[in-house]
Amino acid sequence: MMRLVCARNFIVAGIAMLAFAFTGSAMAQQQGQEEIQQLQQRLIQIQQQAVENNPELQDQAEELESMVRSTMEDAGFDPDGAIARLEQIQAEFEAEGTSDDQRQAMMEEAQEIQMDLQQGQQMALQDEQVIAAQQSFEDNLMDAMRAEDPDTDELLARFDELRSQMEQQFQQQQPQ
Repeated sequence: MMRLVCARNFIVAGIAMLAFAFTGSAMAQQQGQEEIQQLQQRLIQIQQQAVENNPELQDQAEELESMVRSTMEDAGFDPDGAIARLEQIQAEFEAEGTSDDQRQAMMEEAQEIQMDLQQGQQMALQDEQVIAAQQSFEDNLMDAMRAEDPDTDELLARFDELRSQMEQQFQQQQPQ
């Protein structure tokens, strides 16, 4: 089932790779990309180990997800219904005999549902109680990651440094 917890800085799990249309040599770009990917993989591995070795983190993540769902529901969103409908759309989309027009309509409906879910999540993630619970989870996760690998902070700092450099290069490439 889709996880609704999409923390604003969920350490590593939500890190998106950038489109790399940067200046400089292709080899330097490739090396930077490779290093970012290696760092990302290592940090994800540390995070997974930390969660696996700390059942209380799993419980805290589930409580946070429940809090986000509840906050969304209180605001009039139906995350469970939306997820169920997305699953139904996916099954119908993959069914034999579904026309291209039907698939197009299903994709449009799925996009609307996803946008609604994102709006509900964003609203929930602005709730003070959710923010506090999220921060507590992130702090506990970082502590557990540091216990798994004392180099966690250095790995994160290097990752952020490379990501920032690539973002700057990307922005410099954009037309003014």
